[in-house]
Amino acid sequence: MLYIFVIIKCTYWICYYNLLFGKNSIVYKEPHSIGFIKDVAFYLYNSTSTNLGYVFLLSAILLSILPFILIRHPERSRRTYFITDFILWILILNINNNLYPTLTGGDYLLNQFLFFNCFLAFEKNKNYFKIPLHNFASIAIVIQICLVYFLSALAKLNSAEWLDGLAISETLQVKHYSLNILLLTKQNTLNSIINYMVLFYQLLFPIIIWFKKVKKPFLIIGIVMHLFIAFGMGLMSFGFIMILAYIYFYDFKNDFRKK
Repeated sequence: MLYIFVIIKCTYWICYYNLLFGKNSIVYKEPHSIGFIKDVAFYLYNSTSTNLGYVFLLSAILLSILPFILIRHPERSRRTYFITDFILWILILNINNNLYPTLTGGDYLLNQFLFFNCFLAFEKNKNYFKIPLHNFASIAIVIQICLVYFLSALAKLNSAEWLDGLAISETLQVKHYSLNILLLTKQNTLNSIINYMVLFYQLLFPIIIWFKKVKKPFLIIGIVMHLFIAFGMGLMSFGFIMILAYIYFYDFKNDFRKK
């Protein structure tokens, strides 16, 4: 799912290449060195070439397609996954740093997920050093999502608009974030209910998500919420990367056993 997301994201960037990477792009850049190691993540940003972005984007797409080819050769794929995933992470990190004014929270999460993804191919490897790395990456992703929700809820608790139930309604008044959802823009009572539902969902997520009996319906509520963020507010990247992260909370093994 993560590779598919990267492919779609890079395809979108290619479609708007001149706007984002071209000579007259909307992104202001001031190339300079910040240190040998850190410059690895800013190579595209510091480059004067307007076509280098194509190399990064097409390379990221190819590296995202590669796992679907290597999956037929599991022994060989385990040897190459870390290298290809690490390069993919560096490529996306460069692209995001180059497009810094256009980023959303979803883009920063993508950076984190791609880093942890470098260690996820080690699950079936009998090397006792690699198994803990796989488990570390899985746990890190779960903790990352819990922190995103909890810190977001804390920020909302310090906002008068969220506490008064007006945040959703005021957000929908901004044309860029409403996508002309006229049915909701005038429903103040409904918007207020949604406002508090979002607030309590984010605040309680790090706790409720560990209770198996309510986990499934709780995740479904979250999926609906992020689909609204994606299609209703136009924040596609953030909405879908959060839904993608739910895979790590869903108990697939128990569901398959029941079936």
